[in-house]
This record gives sequence, C-alpha cells and structure tokens, in this order.
Amino acid sequence: MQTLLSCLLLMTTLSAVTVEQLFNIKTVEVKRQTVENQQQYNGYVQIADDHISTITLTQDGFVRQLRFPNLYDNIVKGEKLFEFYSPEIYKAQIELLSAKEVSASLAKQIETKLRLYDLSTQTINQIKRRGHAMKYLPFYAPRSGLVIESKINEGTAVKKGMELYKIADLSELWIVAKAYEQDRAMIQKGKRVEVSFAGIRRHYVATIDLVYPLVDRINKTIDFRIRLDNRDGAIQPNAYATISMITTSKSMLTLPKTAVVTKGKKHLVFVPSMYEGEYKSKRIEAKRIGASQFEIISGLKEGDRVVNHSLFLLDSDVLINGEE
Repeated sequence: MQTLLSCLLLMTTLSAVTVEQLFNIKTVEVKRQTVENQQQYNGYVQIADDHISTITLTQDGFVRQLRFPNLYDNIVKGEKLFEFYSPEIYKAQIELLSAKEVSASLAKQIETKLRLYDLSTQTINQIKRRGHAMKYLPFYAPRSGLVIESKINEGTAVKKGMELYKIADLSELWIVAKAYEQDRAMIQKGKRVEVSFAGIRRHYVATIDLVYPLVDRINKTIDFRIRLDNRDGAIQPNAYATISMITTSKSMLTLPKTAVVTKGKKHLVFVPSMYEGEYKSKRIEAKRIGASQFEIISGLKEGDRVVNHSLFLLDSDVLINGEE
C-alpha cells in the first residue's frame, strides 16, 4: 500500500513538474575519442652490475690511514682510499731504484712489474723523484660512487685477491620488473615505457634494455630490465617502481562513468523523451574502460546527449515503468 501511494505521488509530481526542473539535470554528449590502452607492471630499482667496482690488492700486506671506513661513504674518483704496505712491492721499488743506475731497459721492466702490482704512473714517478723506496704507498679510487661493501678496518692485514671494497656508481640504475608469460609479445627490447615512483613527481621515459631469457617456473613470469639516468640522485636502490606502456590505441564512442548506470549485466542511460525537459531510460551495450569511462558499443551515436550523474533517476524509472 505504501509503495502504491509513493508511486502515485511520484507520478503526480512528475506530471506537474518536469524532472529537469526538479533536479536541475545536466547532460553530457557522446564523444568519439582515441583511447590508449595502458598495461602496468611493477618492479624494483637495482644497482647496475656494470657500475660496481670491486677493490682488491695484488699482494699480501697491511692497510693504514683508511679514509672511508663506513658503508655509504661517498667517494670521488682519484681520491686516496688508504695507504698500503707490501713487502713484495717494497722490494720491487728497491730493484727499480738500483736498475736506474745500471740499465734503462731493466728499469723499464721493473716499472712494468710495479704497474702489474696496480701502482699508478703517478706513484712510480714519485718513487723515482724521491730516490728511495716508500714503505706505505697510496691507493686511489678507480671510480666515483658509494661504498656498498667494506671488509677492511684501520691496520687490517689483507691477502692477495681479497675484496676490500665495493663502490657503486648510482648515476645510472636498473629497474627490474616482472610480467606474466602471456604478455611476452608486448615485452620487447626497445619498447618505450614510462616509469614512476612514489614520492617523486617526475615520470621517467625510457626503453626496455633487456628481456631476461628465462621464465620463472613457479610464478610463470618473465623479468625485463630498464636503465634510468639518475645523475640527479633522485632515485634510490630498492625503490618500488610502476612501469606503464601503451599497448593499443583505438577510436571509440565514450561516456563518463557517471552517465552510465550498471544493473547486473545491463547498462542504462537516460535520454530526452518526446516531451521537453523529461527523460527516459534506454538500454545500451557498453564496456568499462579505465577508471572513469565507458566505451559505447551500440545504442547511441556520436553527438547524442544523455543525463550525467543519472543514478538517482533509476529508482524513479523503475517505480513508474517497472523493471525489465
């Protein structure tokens, strides 16, 4: 009884005043747009393998005056890292100074030997100028970067071939991301992508640098790699990255999601009726694209106008005309 009274009251009201007058309805036009379909993947920032230098020594010895003892110390190429004493290298210096008095050819051979011990030309010239052997020799950084691994302390005794430091140049980084195996056709070397990070407003444009040759047997995923310029230092290793790529673009009729009412598998819009200022529901075929739009497949044409924000009209239409 209550429903019937409500229905009669609503019908009486609608006959006296148009829906447009009651609700100040605004309409929106069906537009043709070229819509780009984007695919997104997730990945993490890694230090590029070819930007890591491992510092080792060619002889046994001792380290002193360690200038960068801490992890994440920042080093500039050519800076002195430490001083190093090796009995073998000390002996070779004495041989060089003696050979200078005997034969230039022999002296050259000893210089070559010292270079094989990783002594720089600058250090060898310094030995020759001084005219005496240097017990502790300076060791200089081969590249700029961040100390990401250190295995020495002040006064450490070291063995030949022992890894002392790892220095990472962060001016270029890798993004390693995962894609499902079925997306393999889209993940191609040279494919243009856009990379974004939480907390960084800039979006980076790059290309896929490498598609790894193996598939993860358990997760059925493939890894791909992107190189990013990081000379401004904005990106940090291990940061979470979102990778977007355009897969297709298509011209289609569209409406904002606020203009399309979804009821189960049906899609409805409200279009002008034969009476000015009044609207009726119309069933259409539509498909959701993205977060804010529908593609109109059939039932409307370009330029048609429909009610925007039409959800509130749905219950009124059901009360008057019944549910399909």
